[in-house]
Amino acid sequence: MCRDFRCISLALLVVVACLGPGRTSYAESRGVQSADSHYKKGKKAYTLGHFPEAIEEFEKAYDIKPEPVFLFNIAQAHRQNGNLQRAIFFYRRYLDADPKTKDRADIEKRIKDAESQLAAEKERSLSPAAPAPQPAPAPPTVVVMQAPAPAPQTTPAPAPKSEGKPGRGLIIAGIVTGGVGVLAIGGGVFSGVHASSLYDEAYQGQYDSSKEQSSKTFRTLEWVSFVVGGAAVATGTILIIVGATSKGESSSVALAPLLAPGVGGASVFGRF
Repeated sequence: MCRDFRCISLALLVVVACLGPGRTSYAESRGVQSADSHYKKGKKAYTLGHFPEAIEEFEKAYDIKPEPVFLFNIAQAHRQNGNLQRAIFFYRRYLDADPKTKDRADIEKRIKDAESQLAAEKERSLSPAAPAPQPAPAPPTVVVMQAPAPAPQTTPAPAPKSEGKPGRGLIIAGIVTGGVGVLAIGGGVFSGVHASSLYDEAYQGQYDSSKEQSSKTFRTLEWVSFVVGGAAVATGTILIIVGATSKGESSSVALAPLLAPGVGGASVFGRF
């Protein structure tokens, strides 16, 4: 047994040296797992449109593991949340942290667009509102009363007899229109699945802005397909019902699609 205190101290140093690296590695592993957990929560909140929550989670992830990609995610969430000043700040911090990023040109364009938008908003807030134009007064009108002419006596003509089964044409048109609507809805489902796949690929590893933009395009096609397809199915159903209950009277139905940026629909015009 060693009676020298130096021997005891040396033994303790050996034990600490053996245990120290293992504990440090474990702490680092826990830190990486925690950062990844916050990143996944932030990504989910961003997808659902909960941008303040996404900002908070991305900041927690960066605090644990200061990776440049977290700065870009924070900037994106601020931009979607309408805070362009903060978005510009974090875009620049991202470029400072990763000066050799392949997306530098795209990030610099985002900064320039945000600055232009802020300048335009400031200019609008400083310029006085133009007065609304006043409508010109309507000229006076003179109404001349005249005695109504007697209505001619006519004998009503007999209603023409319908040839074939009444409403058969409407039923066929309804089936065709409904089939087109089902195909459009199917296209919407495909567009939605593809949009989700592109969005996930955009944020796997290095961020890919082109895949994110393609995801938005397919998401728009998804909703337009659903709206137009639903309108077509509804119109086809109406045509089939009208055709089945028709008694030979003249009737017509027309479907007019309505499209606008981010909106789709259809109008139905009919005479029964």
